[in-house]
Amino acid sequence: MIEKTRTLMLLIAISVAGYGGYIFLSPFQVTSENIDVKLDEDGLDVKIKNFKVIHENLGRKDWELKADLAQINQKKEITKLNNVEYIFVNNEMRKFKVYADFGTLKNKTN
Repeated sequence: MIEKTRTLMLLIAISVAGYGGYIFLSPFQVTSENIDVKLDEDGLDVKIKNFKVIHENLGRKDWELKADLAQINQKKEITKLNNVEYIFVNNEMRKFKVYADFGTLKNKTN
């Protein structure tokens, strides 16, 4: 009886570990097709499709920034965004969404 219980517990542990590995690895996607890098005399410029930045503080999401296209200019230290969505989450977990056709993000902060 004890041997059957050990076998059952081992099968459950293997199943849980396998399922956890699947859940952990499934959200990762290849992003190489969404990133375009160009080197010119002004410096390195990068274009990212489906751009997304999430800021978390102590495991809680503070805000999220999404854009269909982000064009990063290294020399000017700015990022130009197209079709922008900004989601702010306050302390009561209420979401506030702001939409814009375009926007500019400063890469360097104080």
